[in-house]
Amino acid sequence: MPDTGIGPALRRARLSRGKSLEEASRETRIRAEYLNALEGERFESFRGDVYVRGFLRSYSSYLGLDADRVLAVYNRHFGEPAPTLPDPEPAPPRAPRVVNPRLFPLRSRHPSWLFVAAGAALVIVVLAVGGMFRGAPAPAGGAPANAPSVPLASPLRVVVTVLTREPVAAIVTVDGARAFEGVLQRGEGRSWSGLQRITLRLSRGSVALVTVNGRSLGTPGTSGAPWSASFTPQDERGGGSPSPGSSP
Repeated sequence: MPDTGIGPALRRARLSRGKSLEEASRETRIRAEYLNALEGERFESFRGDVYVRGFLRSYSSYLGLDADRVLAVYNRHFGEPAPTLPDPEPAPPRAPRVVNPRLFPLRSRHPSWLFVAAGAALVIVVLAVGGMFRGAPAPAGGAPANAPSVPLASPLRVVVTVLTREPVAAIVTVDGARAFEGVLQRGEGRSWSGLQRITLRLSRGSVALVTVNGRSLGTPGTSGAPWSASFTPQDERGGGSPSPGSSP
């Protein structure tokens, strides 16, 4: 195991804050043996690289260190993080649209635009002669005729919320950009919002309550197996299909 210098830096930072391992464990909700393993650089003690990175980020931030610099040092010795969970399975293709043969082929019988324009002009002339344009009633309630139109509705968004029952490693991608990678502690809640797609990957299923666009999915997945899914603003029922795979 290479000497990265991360462990001594974590230990010095903790001692400078006057914290024992037990105090740090209570305040970070990370078990004391894990903190001791980080300070001793016994990274092989963890179940996977994603756990090491998640605990390093949480512990470094707690001690007031620059978590990004700590992870950069870790990456120099052990390489960049590799995907640890399978990509979600694509949604099933939509069935092709079936055209009813009994419908009239409207597209093949467009009337001449010149004929339509002439007919509209004739109608206007008839109405003008009959005096139907004179004395038009005012808008109800005295509202001006040129009242501003109703503003367009805000664009649809996809919102995913996660509330954990047990610690779990998670990777969240929002609109193609990675928004989170680390370990969510027990009882921790997170929420992400996007315009196009959110992909959620959990190292274990059945340990987190997942809500998509206001609809609860319960605790999806199988205990002990990875779970992942993608969601869009149109997923009114919290769509997305879990993908099986090995835990990190």
